Amino acid sequence: MNIHLRAISAIVKKDVLELLPLVIITIVAFLLQSIIAVTNYEGDADFWATLQANFYWIGYFLGTLLMVSVLQQDPAASLNHDWLTRPIARRDWLLAKLLFLMLTICIPVVLSRFLINLSSGYDFGLSMSYALGIEKLPGVLPIPLFFAIALLTPSLRKAIFLVMLVLFVFLIPAWSATRPLLEKIGINLGSAEFTGMGWVQSMPMLAAGISGSLLIYWFFYCRRDVRRAYFVFCASIAIFFFTVFPPSSLYNWNKAIALHEFMYNGKDESLEDALVLKFTQACFPAAIGGNNANSGQNDLVLAQAFWFDKLRNMSDAGGLTFATTVRARNSLVSWHQSITRNSELPIDWRIDHLYSKARYSADSLNEDVILRRSPTAVNRYAPMDSTQTDYWLIPPELVNVLANDSSTRLTIEYDMAILSPKPYELKTDGNRYDFPELGSCKAEIDENANSIEVECVKAGTRPELMSAQLIGLDDSRVDSANWSNFTADWLEVFGRTQSKLTLESPDLVDSTSVMLIAYNVERIVHKEITSEGMLGESLDICSLPGDEQFAAIERSNWSDKSPHEVSSVAVDRGVRVEVLDWRNGETKDAPNIFLLPGLGATVHSFDEVAPKLAEKYNVVGMTRRGAGASSTPDHGYDIARLSQDVLEVLDTLEIESPILVGMSIAGEELSYLGANFPDRFSGLVYLDAAYDRTLPANKKYRDLNLLLPGSLPMRPQEGTSYQAMQQYAERRGRPRNIPEGEIIASYDLTSGQIKHNSLYLDAVMMGLQAPDYKNIAVPALGVYALAGSPEFMMESWYDENDPVIQQAVQELYQIERGKVAAIELFDTEIPDSEVLILEDGYHWVFLSHEQEVLTAIDEFIKQLTDQTLQ
Repeated sequence: MNIHLRAISAIVKKDVLELLPLVIITIVAFLLQSIIAVTNYEGDADFWATLQANFYWIGYFLGTLLMVSVLQQDPAASLNHDWLTRPIARRDWLLAKLLFLMLTICIPVVLSRFLINLSSGYDFGLSMSYALGIEKLPGVLPIPLFFAIALLTPSLRKAIFLVMLVLFVFLIPAWSATRPLLEKIGINLGSAEFTGMGWVQSMPMLAAGISGSLLIYWFFYCRRDVRRAYFVFCASIAIFFFTVFPPSSLYNWNKAIALHEFMYNGKDESLEDALVLKFTQACFPAAIGGNNANSGQNDLVLAQAFWFDKLRNMSDAGGLTFATTVRARNSLVSWHQSITRNSELPIDWRIDHLYSKARYSADSLNEDVILRRSPTAVNRYAPMDSTQTDYWLIPPELVNVLANDSSTRLTIEYDMAILSPKPYELKTDGNRYDFPELGSCKAEIDENANSIEVECVKAGTRPELMSAQLIGLDDSRVDSANWSNFTADWLEVFGRTQSKLTLESPDLVDSTSVMLIAYNVERIVHKEITSEGMLGESLDICSLPGDEQFAAIERSNWSDKSPHEVSSVAVDRGVRVEVLDWRNGETKDAPNIFLLPGLGATVHSFDEVAPKLAEKYNVVGMTRRGAGASSTPDHGYDIARLSQDVLEVLDTLEIESPILVGMSIAGEELSYLGANFPDRFSGLVYLDAAYDRTLPANKKYRDLNLLLPGSLPMRPQEGTSYQAMQQYAERRGRPRNIPEGEIIASYDLTSGQIKHNSLYLDAVMMGLQAPDYKNIAVPALGVYALAGSPEFMMESWYDENDPVIQQAVQELYQIERGKVAAIELFDTEIPDSEVLILEDGYHWVFLSHEQEVLTAIDEFIKQLTDQTLQ
């Protein structure tokens, strides 16, 4: 087999000369992209960035046109009539065409990318490595198809006609008339979005395209068998079509997941036990279509769910749409020694929700009812969330059947991927740093946009997911994709990836570095969760839309009855905090008390105890920034700034020498103010608040808590009023609820979940300092809640006979008793201190032991008054 270089070079030369204008335009388009990237233009930066991005598609179009044109220079019918080089071997002709494409497309593309990479600050080796990779793997799939079309057609006009014919075939599923026919062969449009697993579909397409092109070349150019060449082309198009729109019998979620289970799952099944599913709501939000019900919840559920064609008709005819929210409780965590924070930080493993399906079973049914799932799940494009909300449709003819059968059970199945994290810290100095799994990365603070721009480039294999976040703030996390990428490593070897992520509000914490996390799939798991009753529990608890009880829930009534005045006080530029004032004028000359709430709470926490204090004292309180009705700026959450907010409020209201009373995290402000501004305060009262929260995290405490079941979800009727919610407190084994005003301010009455943005709460935690007890020159009272026995820590919803729970509670009790050391430190280091330990007290100690706390505060203030008089 001799390769005739002279013949090949002659063909290439001929093709270049005949297609010279198109060759020049194509090469210029490729190089213009690099020129735009290298040159710093004034004006709209977004415009130039968009123009540069669009040149990719311009180049793609011109390259495709050039490929078709060069193959049509020597159509099959002319192979024996070329006066310049004929007769020639067919392989020489093919090699000449491929060489032409390499010289006019591949080399200019690589050169253009190389120049762009150099201008972006990459070193020579990285620039070349990144330039040689395939930028968009899906963009490769149509190339063999266009190659085959070029082989079959002698002119550009016929090639365009054949392309339009192919497009016509792929548009057939969009016709309403063809949908029923496609459904008969198992093609249900909109029901199969394989997301990160869709790469499997590309393999038959790529194989069909390459093998089809080779066979067409063989039959058309070597054997002159036109019929077989067109048959191969039609077969390739059919494979393409049924790969893009696969019948359920050919490729479905079960097969996709089974394939990836084979790829990822080993024999170790221990990870399966680390994942526990739980419904977040006692009753599922539900709605009936048509005119059968009208309510806020009904309209909301119907608006969020979406149904195609006949399913929409089913919904409008009285079908029941309901939503299920399930939390995947994950006990897997890795610990990262942060260089920036100089402490260990927990990094949770991630859960990627892949697929869910649901079915009803009941004694009155001959077989289980498989429910249709709306494609508009709440976190459809954020499946990495720990919760998954899906919408389901019950056909109208089955609504009453299921409602009237007490044996009705709902089972939901979930397929999920467990991803392990590998964290790295990246300095925000604009320099590039290399990381094993993420490639070359840089981060730079954009002061004008108040953001941090993160960019990573990687040639070859990459992790299934990458994320960036401010260190310690999980809610600042930004992912590189909406879902995990399961593409096989052997396929990724040929590709290149550029990830650009933007982190907002860098001033929330110390942003000299950010955290990058590479996530890799460790296992694909299958889990089921079952609910007794049609909508979560029995219908006397979870009523159907339109029932009298359902209407009563929607007429719920809540109000803040505490006798306070509400105001908003400016503490910083653009920052105001909520202030509650219980002063009544009758205690004008009495001591002043200033109240500070705990983390994730507002000053309404004191709505019940403050009026009782106001009978003797002048009582005022504030909600710190980041919570409740106070501002939520993107800065100022360090303890020094939070403490300054307190001083600003005191100055504005002209409150002198107050006793500062703080709950929980407010102990941080108390300790800072007591050590740095002792002359501004008469005394400090810590309500289960005096701890050093900068000490290393107790890993065992976290792990043990993950073994315990979460709290009971609130039932709808328990959210109709404050009095009704007392039933919820009793069901949870609590002697009383938190104040009504605090529930309104901090909780979603539908789900019982906290309303405050945890981003700001975490920012507070990242800004803490170790308490400087020795320099607190103010009398201090420390009130501590301490469990008196393991039995006290056994919540009412725990299974007290479960040995795992028994052991976990026993060990948690031992950790709880470790607070004694913190109490002794407080009592010995503060020069003027006293301690009150309340056995079997809850963290909200002024609620569980209200009278004891009030008495302790009275006695403490009396001592302060006596000292002043002396």
